[in-house]
Amino acid sequence: MSAAARARIAVVHLVWQPAGLGPFDAFLRSYERHDSGCEHNLVLLFNGFDDRRSLEPFRERAANLRFGELVLDEHCLDLAAYARAASVLEHERLCFVNSYSEVATPGWLALLDAALGQAGAGAAGATGSWASHLSYSLFQLGMPGSYADAFDSRRAARTAMHELSQTPVPGARRNWLYTLATSPWRVRASSPFPSPHLRTNGFLMDRVLFGELCRGSARSKRATYALESGPASITALLQAAGQPPVVIDRRGAARFPADWHESDGFHQADQQDLLITDNQTRIYTGATAAQRRVLSAMAWGAKARPSP
Repeated sequence: MSAAARARIAVVHLVWQPAGLGPFDAFLRSYERHDSGCEHNLVLLFNGFDDRRSLEPFRERAANLRFGELVLDEHCLDLAAYARAASVLEHERLCFVNSYSEVATPGWLALLDAALGQAGAGAAGATGSWASHLSYSLFQLGMPGSYADAFDSRRAARTAMHELSQTPVPGARRNWLYTLATSPWRVRASSPFPSPHLRTNGFLMDRVLFGELCRGSARSKRATYALESGPASITALLQAAGQPPVVIDRRGAARFPADWHESDGFHQADQQDLLITDNQTRIYTGATAAQRRVLSAMAWGAKARPSP
């Protein structure tokens, strides 16, 4: 992409071949329907494609759009893919949008860009969460903590989580043993609740800063979890540097981590404030009242406000 054609911002959409054309088409339809409100270049980041021929249906679907493309030479997880893009592109800011995301409101990119321009903000995202897999594991092991006050019971939480993931609900003893065996890696990959972290379904950052924070990380699934929500996550590193991330709602309100729960966004109320939706927000939309209570409590603890 020539300097003359390069905008200040690139929207980098991760295209995951195993997901198929469905999510890609859904993203493009939402992208076409909602004007971004901000000049940018669209870059399709192709990930998981075994041969160049399999790219053609995706290129054909996007043929009516002006776009650039990057094709990764090996399969990798989301943040590692984004880091590869940041090392190649030359835009000032990059807006990363994952494979299952859909734009939900007009002017979405302009809202993110304006929020990132606020004093002190190191990143601007569509969703954030306080969830902690470490604290949830400790709760399932019967230990006291924030989740013990937020959930109705360990069994109710366990049942809802397995129903939502469409996996068999384990008995109490089996669940306890499995949780105990897998807890050590969660200590390294997760912080105790509340663990504010910007979710990676859609966020805008300075390209150079993002590259510095992600350098050498996210090579494995556990490393990716750690980079998203661990003690040395992107959010934690930004906060330590005095540049905490903000979450933006569809009206343009920007909130710092301590106030994220106040938005009717990710797993709160009916999520009517969402700027960008994704597979996890759609799971909440389709959940029962009991499942919504668990999802909201997981994200926000005692500050949960699930809609029935």
